[in-house]
Amino acid sequence: MKKLLMLALLLSAVAILGAGCIRSRVVIHSEPEGAEVIWRGKPYGATPVTIPFIWYWHYDYSIEKPGYKRINIDDDYFRTPPWFLMPTDLIMELIPIPIPDTRTRTYVLEPLQPKEAVPIQ
Repeated sequence: MKKLLMLALLLSAVAILGAGCIRSRVVIHSEPEGAEVIWRGKPYGATPVTIPFIWYWHYDYSIEKPGYKRINIDDDYFRTPPWFLMPTDLIMELIPIPIPDTRTRTYVLEPLQPKEAVPIQ
């Protein structure tokens, strides 16, 4: 009985340690490239940039580049895929290969308009 219990514990440990996991991330592109991404208030890098995320929720971020208008985004399209909802999420977490979930966002930055010259009187 003791050997059976030890075998069950060993197999459980191997299954847990060998299990894959869900790899969620968003890839942000911009036109032109090289715009700074501020993800949840912290600078994250220049586009194109890949940002991992854990929770399926809404995220707020900004994209800015000198000479272009800043874009503020409140993205609530990080919805949970149906296969990651209970109870199937437990099965998906136990599959021994990583499961990718990559979202892609592309933004076009508008150039700032030059200020009109004010006539001197």
